[in-house]
Amino acid sequence: MALTDDLELSFRAAWLLLYTAGVGPGYIAALKSFIRAGIQAYGGGYSLTALNLELLTQERATGHPDLDELLRLNTEETEIRSIWLRLIYVTLRQIGYPQTQVTPDLGLTGQEDLVRGVIAASQEGFTLEGLKLELVLEGGGSERSAGETAILSQWMRIVFF
Repeated sequence: MALTDDLELSFRAAWLLLYTAGVGPGYIAALKSFIRAGIQAYGGGYSLTALNLELLTQERATGHPDLDELLRLNTEETEIRSIWLRLIYVTLRQIGYPQTQVTPDLGLTGQEDLVRGVIAASQEGFTLEGLKLELVLEGGGSERSAGETAILSQWMRIVFF
């Protein structure tokens, strides 16, 4: 299926570029490609459960067992891909993006508050960089570790785009 291929390949590219080169033009392009594919899945009425299952069952293989093992996403990476998709879905639902059929309720998680806050900030005229600076100033650097701040920054980037 072309949609799952687009999602998988763009996620792998974004993930690899994030770890090897950091946030730069290549990462941003790959992330935007992932988001576009997520929007297409949402608009097509795919539930998150069905989409994640499809991604797991349609995992690309090269035919070379050692290489496939090296390229296969680990549990953490699969979970991060799922979180990114959820952020896309929650964002699209909150802004009223149209669907061909309504996907089941997404359930409650802490991500809804983040999405609402980022959408509100965007509507108030904040840029992504301005919003990240506001987050740092609000928190005063107290409760969040550097890793938590980086994850939150990536999540905000997904919602903002």
